[in-house]
Amino acid sequence: MKLFPASLFRSLRVKFGLLVLLLLFLIFSLSSGVLIYRSIDTQRQTLISQARAFAELSAKPIGSTYSLYYNSGYLKFKELTSEILALDPEVEKVQIISVTGEIIFDSEELESGKPENTRLVEGESILSQLNANVGSEVPQRTNNSRPQEIIEPYFEDFGAHPFSIRYFISYSSISKNIFSTVLTTVLLSAIFFAISILLIIWVVNRTILNPIEIVVQGARKISLGNLSHIIEVKTKDEVEDLAVAVNQMAQTLRKNIEDLKELDKLKDEFVFLASHNLRTPLTVIKGYVSSLQGDKSLSKEVQSGISAMAVSTKQLETITETLLSLVSLEEKKEVFEKKEVDLIKFIEELSSSLMKKATEKGVNFIFELPSKPLPVIKLERRRMTQAITGLIDNAVKFNKENGKVIIKIEYHGKEVILSIKDEGIGIPEEEKDKIFKKFHRTTDVLTYNYVGIGLGLYLTKLIVESHQGKIWFESKVGEGTTFYVSLPIDS
Repeated sequence: MKLFPASLFRSLRVKFGLLVLLLLFLIFSLSSGVLIYRSIDTQRQTLISQARAFAELSAKPIGSTYSLYYNSGYLKFKELTSEILALDPEVEKVQIISVTGEIIFDSEELESGKPENTRLVEGESILSQLNANVGSEVPQRTNNSRPQEIIEPYFEDFGAHPFSIRYFISYSSISKNIFSTVLTTVLLSAIFFAISILLIIWVVNRTILNPIEIVVQGARKISLGNLSHIIEVKTKDEVEDLAVAVNQMAQTLRKNIEDLKELDKLKDEFVFLASHNLRTPLTVIKGYVSSLQGDKSLSKEVQSGISAMAVSTKQLETITETLLSLVSLEEKKEVFEKKEVDLIKFIEELSSSLMKKATEKGVNFIFELPSKPLPVIKLERRRMTQAITGLIDNAVKFNKENGKVIIKIEYHGKEVILSIKDEGIGIPEEEKDKIFKKFHRTTDVLTYNYVGIGLGLYLTKLIVESHQGKIWFESKVGEGTTFYVSLPIDS
């Protein structure tokens, strides 16, 4: 199941928004991580520096307080020591250890009281550091760069070194601050992240995407035929150059189309004049040929030649009338006088006129008529005869030997649908889009050896559409073709 339509991700805004979102997320994630790490590291370094300074400064006071009051006035010692340790809460414990390794004081006893038994420090390295005359640090086991303990020697006024003070450093405050540090950094990053996205999207929309959308919408209007539309973009960059290029293209197309229309108009005028002027000499030729055909005194050879002339004259007359019909129907100069027609009887009459040609090829007509009477429809009889006769003639002409032509009439609501089906070789897929085009002849015409100028179906389409009808077809190669004509019923 798709959560989002595929068309959504074709949008430049969506793609750009997702890209910006991803890049900013990576940038802010990395920067937030760096800030958090540096903040924690700074806190850690600050804590270590404070602990070192505290150890250096407090060693003398703690040692002196121990020497003066630990045995003679323990309460005073406890009070003064507690005050000194309170100055640095990051030092969690302090021990005073003699040079022999004996723990003579542990700050834990400030709460629990003096211990009854003394303890010894374990570890040779600690003992060596306790005996040193300079301060030293004991690193953490997991990170050698961080001190876990600081050892400071205590010297009496006369230079004696009776003990050292051991400071245990706690990093718990940093752990407590991590949550607040992370939360603060994430919140600030999220705020800047949102502001950055809005600002970038606003700037890009204003300077790039909106102008591109104007160009796209303008190009779409131009592609739909509105060649006078002008795309106005004032960005002074490549988008404006694109808009200018599209406008220039539209102007060029408009001029070319106007030139083609003028040329087409001149062509139609030429076709009309040529066809019209051919009528008179053809009529004269046709009259003389007809007269000669009635002369019985002529030899058989001459009569045969005259018959050939008559056939050619008839073909030329058909072409002339077809061209005149083309101009008349295209320019809608012809006024149709529609009259009521019994469609079933009309189709039967047209089929009968082609029966001889069908019989010669062994083609049979099959009629499938509606059981209910059809309502009377209004047609321009001469033109519709031309259109339907052409369809039935094609069904016979392109049919196989001893094939069938099925003529079916159906009544659906406010329209009558006439279908004419043959059992011929069908129309190839690459020819289907060209069938109703002007002057188009299919690639199979040579197979059937018939003459024509490729206007039959084009004129049929014009005639059907002039009756507010529709024409279409279905075809499979090797199985045949079915043409459908839908005609409205006048209410």
